[in-house]
Amino acid sequence: MPHIYVILFVFGLVAAAATYLIPAGEFDRVELENGREAVDPESFTYLESTPTGLTEFITAIPRGLVDAGEVVFFTLIIGGMFMVLRESGIIEIAVDKMARKFSKKSIFIIPVLVAVFASVATLIGTAELSLVYIPVIIPLVIALGYDSMTAAAVALCGTVIGYTVGVLNPINTGLAQTIAGLPTFSGLGFRLILFVIVLAVTAWFIMRYAKKVQKNPEASLVYEDDAEKREMYSSIGDSAPLTATKRQIAGALTVLVFFGILIY
Repeated sequence: MPHIYVILFVFGLVAAAATYLIPAGEFDRVELENGREAVDPESFTYLESTPTGLTEFITAIPRGLVDAGEVVFFTLIIGGMFMVLRESGIIEIAVDKMARKFSKKSIFIIPVLVAVFASVATLIGTAELSLVYIPVIIPLVIALGYDSMTAAAVALCGTVIGYTVGVLNPINTGLAQTIAGLPTFSGLGFRLILFVIVLAVTAWFIMRYAKKVQKNPEASLVYEDDAEKREMYSSIGDSAPLTATKRQIAGALTVLVFFGILIY
């Protein structure tokens, strides 16, 4: 599988090339009665094309990091937090308990986690939380015989389907319906049905891949990349159960409190 920097470079190259192929244009914006701005669908006009130059292409990633500074720093801080939790042993204890609980029915951890992540995203609309979930569940998923790709799929797909369906999502559903002049959260029953269907299909798709990896680890898309993680986490559950100290319990409770604040 190509390195992430190679993938980003290819995406940037395709986007830059598209500026030479796709005509430039814009829509006018009009103010609605409620004070919000909306796009006038009849106002499209073509503009003079300004394709991406060499300098703009080379500086696209640095400028993107600046523009997305909030998300970048959020990711860095979350990553640092989980390194602290890992050094304290809290993550290992949580993974050990979950691995033992699902040791004989490990495949069911996938629909459970997908449903949890999808439910959170469909109610509060924070797709960025998937960045928080991935480092937490990677040790658990690998300890159960799967790979990092499975963990990423559980966190990302679960979050994305919940956010996309938006059962009670105030961002993409509530705001969109307000702009469109529709009753807020109308069509709830339809979205609930769609949510259940998409959730089931997503869980089945991930479970299908996970079973292949569990049966033949070399079938993993990240088999070589996961070598160190397999060595670190595959033995979880084989030794005596881990027990948390009072300090670790206090640390875990503190994390839960701040996680609740983050969701709020």
